[in-house]
Amino acid sequence: MLFSHLKNISMALAALLLVSGCATSQKMSGEDREKIKTAQISPTVDKGQVFLLAPGGAAVGLMFGAVGGLASSGSIQDSQTAFVDYLKRNNIAIERLVQEEFNSALRASGKLAVAATADPSLPTIKLSIPQYGFGVTHLLSSNVVPVLQLKGEMVDATGKVVWNATDRMLPSIASPMDAKPWSELVADPKQVESQLRKAAAFLSKKLVQEL
Repeated sequence: MLFSHLKNISMALAALLLVSGCATSQKMSGEDREKIKTAQISPTVDKGQVFLLAPGGAAVGLMFGAVGGLASSGSIQDSQTAFVDYLKRNNIAIERLVQEEFNSALRASGKLAVAATADPSLPTIKLSIPQYGFGVTHLLSSNVVPVLQLKGEMVDATGKVVWNATDRMLPSIASPMDAKPWSELVADPKQVESQLRKAAAFLSKKLVQEL
């Protein structure tokens, strides 16, 4: 059992390392900055891989209310399925949280106006979430923090990329998010949503700073 759990931890960390690294960005040129005063935000947000790293020995599927084989399964794939089902049952959509927080951050920055309706003549900002979830702050901890990777790209009406930025937060004691006990978090969907929203708000502001 311990070997299986350690194997899953190793696999989870390997998956996380695939998308970890330095934040990257392509800032708007002076010329584009002069021309572009308003943009629209695409209603579509692509969503990628779930990341979960629970405290040692925790049955992730069971914690998130899975039934049948998923409840006790130690596999990463089944745990991810259980977590996604948990989010759906509790109407927690990471795509919605990211869109709302990015929209709010962009409006607050005053850098660009946000179009109220779709307009093909305007540049479009497309957001994507390559990875999201929760992880322990260190392998002996019972506290977890959000894991999130957020990408933004703005394309003008001609199809030219005029801006893009990527940033992420990893499970670490240096995380900017407050760590929460794993058992407390999964027992309260409102806390799960609140933590994911805070992570989305934090990274949205960082992306907007790169405009």
